[in-house]
Amino acid sequence: MTGHGRGTSTKKGWHVTVECASVNRKGIEVAFTLPKQMTLLEPRLREQVVGAVSRGRVNVSVVVENSGTPDEQSVIDREAAHRALRELRALRDELSLPGEISLELLLRSPGVLKTSVESAPVPEDLWPAVESALAQALDRLCFMRRKEGMHLVSDLLKRVRLLENAAKAIRLRVPAVQRQRREHLKKKLEELGVSVAASDPAVARELALMAERSDITEELTRLESHFAQCREALAGTEPAGRTLDYLAQEMFREFNTLGNKAADAAISRRVVQSKAELDRIREQVANLE
Repeated sequence: MTGHGRGTSTKKGWHVTVECASVNRKGIEVAFTLPKQMTLLEPRLREQVVGAVSRGRVNVSVVVENSGTPDEQSVIDREAAHRALRELRALRDELSLPGEISLELLLRSPGVLKTSVESAPVPEDLWPAVESALAQALDRLCFMRRKEGMHLVSDLLKRVRLLENAAKAIRLRVPAVQRQRREHLKKKLEELGVSVAASDPAVARELALMAERSDITEELTRLESHFAQCREALAGTEPAGRTLDYLAQEMFREFNTLGNKAADAAISRRVVQSKAELDRIREQVANLE
């Protein structure tokens, strides 16, 4: 499921911003964008994210900024400035370039402008702030995902009802199919010029064999069980995406089997419609945690 969340926190003169964004994936995948000095915290961050999200690709961005006052931030390393000026002048003369070295260019040289507080954050010291900002971001992310999940559940329940109606229509069709089979057998015998009484044991055995080969009661019963399990999973509070994906596969197999066994045009149409609906269900379930 998709979602986005943002959290902020401040500690020891550093302002931490964490953003989490998720997109659909069948499994769980977490990608980080971290300041170089904060990479040591990645395992802890991953543990927090995986604990909150069980499915999807989650992109986590952490930004750390100095939140000190301007006075604290305006510290010039004079030695580094003189060194940078000498190097810039030497480069200008070597390349025979015109112009003077500006103060702006000098201040932008590496190491010239520093802060009086720590020049780089210490990961261990900042972990409480990062953890707090991440918790806020994950809360908001999960809230968006839950809202989307509610819409998906509503849609999936409608599709399960369509499958239930198809299975009921197929069950009602079974007696008519059996009658057609008896009539078909009787007609074939008459075409062959064989006169056989309806109560003849041979006819009874043949009809029983045909009924056994084409019996779809088991498939319909298992489908009813799968429908109930789908409703139970959709009504629960635990992640159900993988469970529903498995049930959709099993329902597809049952519909396919009963369609082959029934060998009836009306049932086949219902089966084709149901299999198309199951394809849509599997697409939706891939988005559901």
